Amino acid sequence: MLIPANAVSKVLGKGGANIANIRKISGATVEISDTRSGCGDRIALISGTPEQKRAAENLIQAFIMST
Repeated sequence: MLIPANAVSKVLGKGGANIANIRKISGATVEISDTRSGCGDRIALISGTPEQKRAAENLIQAFIMST
């Protein structure tokens, strides 16, 4: 899942707090890639059961929408 450059800090949160909560709430494994080709966008690699993946995607989407 693509995370736009302007939303990366919001999704990660202070000291990684938001991404830690996303992992905890969804139960999914979420890894955020390093910046891709210098454009600032990042890729979130989400793994787990279909329900866990959907929950993590919805939570990440909520953070992206709140920027």
